[in-house]
Amino acid sequence: MQQDLKNLTPRVFWIVTLAAAVVLVAIVAIPQWLSKQARLDVLRENVAEIARLAASVVDGDLHRQLLDPANYTPELYERTLDPLVKFHAADPEIFYVYTMVERNGKSYFIVDTAASSKLASRRNLRASAYMEPFETLDPEPDADWLKRIAAGKTYVYPRFMHDEYGYFLSGHAPIFDSQGRYSGFVGVDFDLQYYLEREAKLQAISIGTLVAALLIALLIGYLTARYHYSQHYRMEEHYQLSIHDELTKLLNRRGAMQAVNSAVTAQNASYATIIVDVDDLKGINDGHGHAAGDDFLVKVADAMRASVRGADICARLGGDEFLIFASACDLDSATEIARRILAKVYASDSLPGRSHFGVSIGICIATPPDVDFATMYRSADLALYRAKSAGKNRFVIYEPVTASEW
Repeated sequence: MQQDLKNLTPRVFWIVTLAAAVVLVAIVAIPQWLSKQARLDVLRENVAEIARLAASVVDGDLHRQLLDPANYTPELYERTLDPLVKFHAADPEIFYVYTMVERNGKSYFIVDTAASSKLASRRNLRASAYMEPFETLDPEPDADWLKRIAAGKTYVYPRFMHDEYGYFLSGHAPIFDSQGRYSGFVGVDFDLQYYLEREAKLQAISIGTLVAALLIALLIGYLTARYHYSQHYRMEEHYQLSIHDELTKLLNRRGAMQAVNSAVTAQNASYATIIVDVDDLKGINDGHGHAAGDDFLVKVADAMRASVRGADICARLGGDEFLIFASACDLDSATEIARRILAKVYASDSLPGRSHFGVSIGICIATPPDVDFATMYRSADLALYRAKSAGKNRFVIYEPVTASEW
């Protein structure tokens, strides 16, 4: 698993995972939120309908008489209350059923089913007395809620409320007498236990689907990052093959030119161009076979790698010609590289039964502002020509007038 995590592109992983998470969470969460709002709307409409039904069973004429305390009698109270008691008893999900009247912006209880001995309820309800002021549990969010009910509209409290019996939602509907006059309103406190239990189950499902969406987003990010890494790795692999020599694994001419162009842009005190050329490669191939020639080319490449510094550029330019380009390399360092190559080539080819194969080396040193690779290459090539003319298997340092042989 750890290796799998290494074989992916972290930036692509996180970008794709985040994008997928946003999309998937939106796909999951938005319908869930809309569904929850729809269920809440259905609940509120249900409470509103229960309040309207409760208002419909009240005798509006009797209730209008009770609005005036001068008309109150226990008999009138019971006659007005009795239909609501039957209504309340028929629905166990109701906490309270009561009626009210508004006086000077304040509500007062008229009848309360909890006051009836005929009501069978599993809850120990506290009855509100006749004309007892109504105190809300929370401040009313709608300042004109009483005016809206008086205008004939059903009002459902916008928030859930809570008391010692549990969570409930209150609905209020107007009462009208036989002449169509507004005569107070009914209040119904509806139990939300079943609704909340169902919502808790649905919430657990919602959380599960959101977690699943996030896991899928991670999987999408992982697979995409792996694919991106694979494609990038393959392109990089093809690119590396295109700039390296197949036989020696050194840079080829194309790779060398890219590396040199990048190296000369750095500000260094000196640069060295070293050309290494196999002495009489054609003779090696003709006399010992192309396999021996290839074997020797590989040994020259190995000798170069073992003789240079880590940042130095090594390349096979083609056929029997090799290049070393070294930044921050003075004359002493360049000649030391040449000596090491000559020694290693000689040591690696001292096999019995055949004559020694050798290399010749041309060196050019340049310092700013006279650092031009094309010029340095021509100068090193001229020094190489002089090394071959002087007997091969040696190195020569380029000088403008004469080349000093070492």
